[in-house]
Amino acid sequence: MQLVRRINMSKKMKSFDKIDFKIIKELSKDARISASEIARTIDINERTVRRRINNLVESKAIRITTIVDPSMFGYHSIADINLKVDEEIYDEFIKSCKKNPNVCYIASGWGKANLAIETRFLDNEEMYNFINYKLPETKGVEVINFFIVPKIIYNIDEWTPVESDFKD
Repeated sequence: MQLVRRINMSKKMKSFDKIDFKIIKELSKDARISASEIARTIDINERTVRRRINNLVESKAIRITTIVDPSMFGYHSIADINLKVDEEIYDEFIKSCKKNPNVCYIASGWGKANLAIETRFLDNEEMYNFINYKLPETKGVEVINFFIVPKIIYNIDEWTPVESDFKD
């Protein structure tokens, strides 16, 4: 009997307003911008900006973090790989992927493949060996398909919600 994993597909919450939207837009341009600078730009009180940023972070609506560009460290060989991972090893395999410095994204999925990973390598040979030898030799893991990524055009760190997602 195959277990069904529960995936939280929460509905869009409208608990953020247009002021939050303006703050998020400013932080998206430069996460190092000061609260006082945001306050001047969007014409509200600096303490309000600080409180709103804290609320956005605490609610996990935003994360203030460093985003590293892998290509600046020589990781130019990129592959998105869809896998079928047996239920018995699923959690353990995810743990091993999290420890693998070449794996930068892991997502569960539905369909023939139940796991997707994004990988980055220093060269094509290293990527080739991972896709054609390391993964297939892992008991309970099947490579369904993969996509070599020569160029990323748009990434999650560039995405922001639209203004209509925020209440007036």
